[in-house]
Amino acid sequence: MTLIQEVKKICDRLAPHGWRDLLLQHGLDLAATDLKRELTKELPGINRRIPGFEDFAQEGKRGIEPRNPARSLLFHAFASTNVVSGVDGKQLSAFPTLAEIDTVENYVYGVNPPSLLEIRARANRANLAIVVFASEYRPAPETVLQKHAEMCYSRTGIARVGTVEPLYNGRNRGFLPFVDGNPHAFRVLPSRYSAYLAVQMKGNKDRFGPMRFNIRQELNRIDSDNYPNPGDDKLRDFWVPLHKLFSGKECLRGFDLQVVLKAYHINEKLRRIHLEIGKQGTGWQEPDISKPPFIFTEGIAEWSNNPQYGPGVLLPVVHPHLVQPAEYKGKPLTFKVPKDYNQILSSSLYIPTGKQDARRAPEYVHARFQILPNGQQVDLNEKENVAEIVAQGGYDALHFIDFTGDGWIEAICPQLAVLLPRRVPAYSIVAAPDFFPNTDQRELMDWWQQSVPSSIKRSTWRITPGTLSDERLAPNVQIKKAPFRTEDTSVTAIVSFLLDKPVRQMPLEVPETNRSSYLPDAAAGIFAPGWDVSFDVTPDGTKHLAAYGLGSPFPEDAKLCAALSTFWPAVAPDTARTFEPNEIWPTISPLTDEEIGQVGKLPWDGVTGPRLVNRENKEFVEYAAFDNVDYVKNALQNQFSLALTGKVGIREYEARVLAMARVYRALGIKEENFYKPGVTSTQAFWDITNEKAKWSVFSFRKVADDDPEVKKAESQTKTNLHGNVYRFQVYRHGDKNSVGQKVFVAIEEMVILFVDPIQIVMKRGNRDWELKNI
Repeated sequence: MTLIQEVKKICDRLAPHGWRDLLLQHGLDLAATDLKRELTKELPGINRRIPGFEDFAQEGKRGIEPRNPARSLLFHAFASTNVVSGVDGKQLSAFPTLAEIDTVENYVYGVNPPSLLEIRARANRANLAIVVFASEYRPAPETVLQKHAEMCYSRTGIARVGTVEPLYNGRNRGFLPFVDGNPHAFRVLPSRYSAYLAVQMKGNKDRFGPMRFNIRQELNRIDSDNYPNPGDDKLRDFWVPLHKLFSGKECLRGFDLQVVLKAYHINEKLRRIHLEIGKQGTGWQEPDISKPPFIFTEGIAEWSNNPQYGPGVLLPVVHPHLVQPAEYKGKPLTFKVPKDYNQILSSSLYIPTGKQDARRAPEYVHARFQILPNGQQVDLNEKENVAEIVAQGGYDALHFIDFTGDGWIEAICPQLAVLLPRRVPAYSIVAAPDFFPNTDQRELMDWWQQSVPSSIKRSTWRITPGTLSDERLAPNVQIKKAPFRTEDTSVTAIVSFLLDKPVRQMPLEVPETNRSSYLPDAAAGIFAPGWDVSFDVTPDGTKHLAAYGLGSPFPEDAKLCAALSTFWPAVAPDTARTFEPNEIWPTISPLTDEEIGQVGKLPWDGVTGPRLVNRENKEFVEYAAFDNVDYVKNALQNQFSLALTGKVGIREYEARVLAMARVYRALGIKEENFYKPGVTSTQAFWDITNEKAKWSVFSFRKVADDDPEVKKAESQTKTNLHGNVYRFQVYRHGDKNSVGQKVFVAIEEMVILFVDPIQIVMKRGNRDWELKNI
C-alpha cells in the first residue's frame, strides 16, 4: 500500500467523526476523490480563529507541505493536542492513533521525496549522518523557538517504569500514567524514536536553537559554583534533522530503504556498588559481579508491537512491583554490610562521591532487610536504632533491583551504509515514575527565572534550577561497547526543524499539553545525585551522564531527595512536612493534607502524615520516624500513588512554592535581613534556611470562599481574600522525643495563615487575626 493510500484510509476512518466538517472550514476536504491533489493544493481560507489552529504556522498554506510537518495543516490537525473540538464545539468522536500520525508524518516527507544529492546540498557541505531522535509535536509555547506549533527533537528520550501496560490517549495525543480504579498502579510511559538524515551545525537560536539557548551562561552568572564552565552554544555542535527516514520507496528518491531501530539498555547498579566498596568486604567480586542481577540487560525496555502505536515506540517492561528482591543462582542475593563503615544518611548506606563529585556507584543503598544464617529475614525498620545498626554493619543484607537503566537507540539502514556511514545513536533513559506528570521541569524553571520576585528568589532552592535539556554532558560512554563519543555534549539538547528564514510570530495563548513528555526538558538536571539520571567521570576526566549513580533501588533515593524538601530544584514531592523537623531542610513546595494521607487514604508514598496528640497534658506532633520509614518496602507492597499528585499542574505547583515563600516572610524571615554587605551568599542562604527550618508545616490545604474560619479572619482584618486561598498551619518546634517508630515533637508556637495571591492574614496562637504586609 502506498503512503497516499494509507493516508486515505486514515482520512476515511476519521472523516465521519467530525474531522471532515472541521477541515472543510479551512477548505480541505478529506473525502476528495483525488486526495493527493486536495492535500497539496493551496488553501487560501485557513481559519486560525478555530480553536486548536491559533498557533498553526502562518506560512502553512496546504494540507501537506512537502518536508515540513509544521506547515502541513493535516498533520497539525492530527498531531496537535489542542485540536479536539468539531465545528459544533463538541469533542470530536474519534482521534488519530499514534501510528496514523506517524503515517501522515511520513507522507509529509514522502509526498515529494528528495534525492540524497538534494539533502547534501541543503547541508551545505556540513557533516551528514543517520541520527536517531526522540520527537514530539508541541503547541507554540512549548517549542524551541516559540513561534508556532512545531516538532521538537532531542537525541535523548526518557521512558518511565511502571506496573501496568501503557495507555495512549487520543485526545491528548500522548500516554498517561493513571490506571482507573487502581490508585496504586503506574502505567509504563514509553518514549518514541525515529531516524533522520541530520546535519551537524553550530548552535543558532534563530534557526533551530537549542531550546533555552545559552541558558548555562545565564545560570553561571547567577550560580557559578554549581554551573561552572558554561561554554557557548554558538560554538557547540548540534545535530539538526533534515529529512525523516522510513522504510520503502517513498522516503528517498531512487532508494528502497529498510530502516530498523535497535535498542540496548543496561542496569549495573549492584555491580557498581561492589566495585566501589567491595574492598570493605561486601562479599562479591569478579566474575560474579559481571553477571545478572549485578548487571543485566533483559527486562528493562523493548519495542512495542502494538500496531496502533506504530514503529519506534520503546516500552519499559511491565513488572508487578517497581522493585523486587534480587536473586542469584536461584537464591536471595545478599551482601555483607561493611563492618563499622559508618557512612550512612538516615538509615541508608551511603557511597561517597569520587573526583568532581562523580557518582561512580549508587549514592544510597538499601540495607535494612537482614538475612540470618538460617535464611530468616529480619526487618530492621522495626528496630528503633535502625540507623545505628546499619552504621555498625557486619550483617548480611538483602539486595534489591529496580528496572531503570540507560543505553542507546541506533538506526540501521543497509541501503545508505556506504553513502552515509556515520550513524549517531540516541541516548535512552528508563527512569523512575514521575509523580507530577502534569508539571514539567522547564515550565517551573522558566517561571522561577522570569517571574519569581527577587525578595524570595535567592533562598528558594540551594542551587539554581535547570532541566536535563540544559545539561551539556556526554551520554554514558562507560557502557561497554557504547557507540557514543566523549565530545558529544549536546545529546540532551532540544532542537527544532531547521528554518531557512524568519517566520511570523503566532499567538502563544493556547492550552498547555496534558500528557507525559519523554523529552528531556520534562526531566530534572543533574545534582546530588539526581532524580532521573546522574553523572560520572571517566578515568581521563570526561564528565558524562549515567543512570547507575541513582539510589539502589531508586525508592531509596526518592525517600532522601523528597525529604530534602525539594532542596535540589526538581519537580518532585516535598516530604519535609511528612517527617519530623530537619534542622536545615524546611518545606519549599508543600504537599496537601490529602497528598500525604492526613486526610483520606492516599498518601503518595504510603506514609501517613503527622497528627496532633496529647501526652501528659501537653500537645505534640506525632510523626512516623524518618529512619524507620522504608520506601523500598512500600514499593514492594505497591503503596505508592500518583492519583493525587498527578492532578497538580504547573500553575498549582508554582502557586504552592510562592505561597510557602510568602509564609516565611509573614513569619518575619525575610531575605533582606540575611543577604547583607559583607555576608557571602552561601552564608546568607544557610542562615535564612536555618531560620525557616525552625518552623514546620503541620497542615496545608486549599479552602473554599465560604469557609467559616476564612470568614472570621476576613471580618477581623476587614479584608477580602480572592482567588485560590491556601490554609497553612505551621508551628515553631521544640524538643523531639523518639518512642519506638514514632517521633513526638513539642509545639512552641502554632500559627494559622490564609494566603491568597496578594494577601496574607495570620493568627498566632489565641490572638486575633491580623493582616500581614510582606
